[in-house]
Amino acid sequence: MKKKNIKNRIAGIILGITTLLMAACTPSIPTDSGKTGKRALLYPDYTDIVMPYNIAPMNFLVQEKGEACIVRVSDSNGNTITASGDKKMRIHFSAKEWKSLLSKNKGKELTYDIYVKANGKWLQYEPFKNGVAPDAIDPYLTYRLIEPSYMSTGNIGLFQFNLETSEQKPILTNHKRKCDPASREQSCMNCHVSQQNNPENSMFYYRGKGGGMIMTYQGKVHKINTKAGDMFAGTVYSSWHPTLPLIAFSSNEIRQSFLSKETGKIFVYDFRSDLVLYDINKNEITHVLKTKDKQETFPSWSPDGKYLYFCSSDSTINEINEFKKMKYDLKRIPFNETDKTWGEVEDIYHASAKGISASHPRISPDGKYMIFTIAPFGPNAYTQKEADLYLMNLETKEVSALDAINSNVSECYHAWASSGRWFVFLRREDGNYGRPYFSYFDKNGKTHKPFVIPHTEADYNMNLIKSYNATEFLLGPVEVSQNEFYSLIEKEEAIQSTYGSEMTDSEVDTYSGASKIEKN
Repeated sequence: MKKKNIKNRIAGIILGITTLLMAACTPSIPTDSGKTGKRALLYPDYTDIVMPYNIAPMNFLVQEKGEACIVRVSDSNGNTITASGDKKMRIHFSAKEWKSLLSKNKGKELTYDIYVKANGKWLQYEPFKNGVAPDAIDPYLTYRLIEPSYMSTGNIGLFQFNLETSEQKPILTNHKRKCDPASREQSCMNCHVSQQNNPENSMFYYRGKGGGMIMTYQGKVHKINTKAGDMFAGTVYSSWHPTLPLIAFSSNEIRQSFLSKETGKIFVYDFRSDLVLYDINKNEITHVLKTKDKQETFPSWSPDGKYLYFCSSDSTINEINEFKKMKYDLKRIPFNETDKTWGEVEDIYHASAKGISASHPRISPDGKYMIFTIAPFGPNAYTQKEADLYLMNLETKEVSALDAINSNVSECYHAWASSGRWFVFLRREDGNYGRPYFSYFDKNGKTHKPFVIPHTEADYNMNLIKSYNATEFLLGPVEVSQNEFYSLIEKEEAIQSTYGSEMTDSEVDTYSGASKIEKN
């Protein structure tokens, strides 16, 4: 009995100390503050947005002059969380309290009150509201981090980011080889793409010694050489069929131009490009479109697997300075899943007739909408500040600019979350460094003000001298370790894919673009 009483007393003391510490850590809201009549300037600009209820704490920096700041977030039922700023006026919310508050307010709004102490006096800024969506966002984001300017390869890596915790982990980097004094090898990896956001069926490229397509399929890792037959180049941009063991690729001969008189430092374009299909079970490459007088790239499957969307240009380049003449249209080609044959190419959006270029079609998971990029020229728009995102209603064919998204810098390289309620895109905030932004796409087809990826340290992106590239959602983490990937790259020979196409360039109907490949 005495032991039990002692334990109870100890537990009571610990609880009391914990309560006192929590009370001491919880900042008090000033009672004698003066009103400024304006909103506080924040970085990132997390105001008037709609957030997923499972997002990590969206910490921010209060960019007002002062020696202290306090922020209170509250709901309509009186639930609140409060945080005080550090010496840099950075706000860090408790992850546990943040998660609890958002989970209680799905489909509702939260109110932010901001107080800043300047010259010994507290000032209260005008409050603002953020919505909490009833729809979760896919918990993981993958991307490449790379210097924004051209170099041999630099320090490059593929990473996965947990959007629920703001934790970043490498999938694979070139640090091991680049920093090895015995080799100092130049290597690169890019384009981590999955089948319906499933990390167990995904792929990326490793460029360099021992390189190839590194494919994880049903949990097993393979290295494939996808250049086969009379293909003029290897595979580049990819899209997994939603249900079948098939990956559509573009085969691109890529060139780059460096300009000294324009704001864009570098422009990437295709000297030649075709579309091919890789059958995983057969380890076989076949041509989808094989044309000399057209350029096809950026394949993207419809969610039902019945169509392959892509962008296509009738322009070909004879001189290196002609790349701005290339204008791309959006098209699609029907696919028969039973016998794996293709139908006639269909026009979807004739951008070249308007003197502009359309690229990177991505279809919403419900098949109702397509987001794509509009730019002055070419298929790669990330260095063109005029690049904007557009939305097409695939039922009515109505096209509209995403005004809630677009700015005076480049927006491109977008991807849908599995629910179709969120999408991510890259914005070049200062014309150089791309950052992932997220937007809520509600059930009425309305896009909401985007917000940048949340980090634990609010000023993280201010200090990051890397550019995010090729962002994609995942429903779970990549479980394959870097050591396993490196072991495959260093020790295993690439599996050579076979070539299943027998047609020549002259056998392709370049007016319809159709290449009806009969498969047994």
